[in-house]
Amino acid sequence: MPSLPPCSGACATPGSSSSLPGIRRSSVPTVEGRQVTAGSIRVLLVEDDLDVAAGIGDYLEANGLRVDYAANAFEARAQVARACFDVLVLDVNLPGQDGIGLCRDLKQAQGLGTPAIFLTARGALQDKLEGFAAGAIDYMVKPFAPVELLVRIRAICARVASQSPVCVDVAGYTLDLHSGLLSHAGRSLQLHSAGLAILGRLMQAHPRSVSKQALREDLWGDQSPQSDPLRAHVYQLRQAMLERFGEAPISTVRGIGYRFGAEP
Repeated sequence: MPSLPPCSGACATPGSSSSLPGIRRSSVPTVEGRQVTAGSIRVLLVEDDLDVAAGIGDYLEANGLRVDYAANAFEARAQVARACFDVLVLDVNLPGQDGIGLCRDLKQAQGLGTPAIFLTARGALQDKLEGFAAGAIDYMVKPFAPVELLVRIRAICARVASQSPVCVDVAGYTLDLHSGLLSHAGRSLQLHSAGLAILGRLMQAHPRSVSKQALREDLWGDQSPQSDPLRAHVYQLRQAMLERFGEAPISTVRGIGYRFGAEP
């Protein structure tokens, strides 16, 4: 791996900022509960300096990661609501709500399980303590070497993948993420691949909802069919659960997507 100079706030390559904001995409689908490999790691980079963000993003993508971008807390929330990320990389000094407050809200108020890394010039001990208290799993101080960030992201994803649950239990339902077997009240249902991806995502997000766009990306990545068969897959999943269990606790959240649980 080539050695790069430390990044102190000006690590962009020439012309790299033209790809921002938030337009980086790849054809790699993302499904929660999967085994994470280098080529499937998806990062949300929350950084208001476009040159810094471009430099970091270009380096990570050159090394096989998939990077999406947000310039502030509002954009970050929108990204998290419509897609699944393996790691959040957050600056602290963001316009509006700072990165500490954003991390605290996502991790503690909304129950987001995605690991977060702070990447900031604020390196005092108190700053680090506040970052970890907000829910971060790591804290890096600028200037930094991009290769170190890459290694830390990969290490975190490998650790999370090794700790990922084989089964998810929600509201009396148990889903085996490896075999695709759904169990409830002494009965079981074998799910096909699309049903497993959809229900696994919904159950792991419980009680939060999951957007239709996030589910489409789980199933088809950037190659979503023009006919948009997501609705048909959800219908088939509901029908199979109704037939087997007498109920199908998959609710439609108008204007957003779906959630696991009965209609409120």
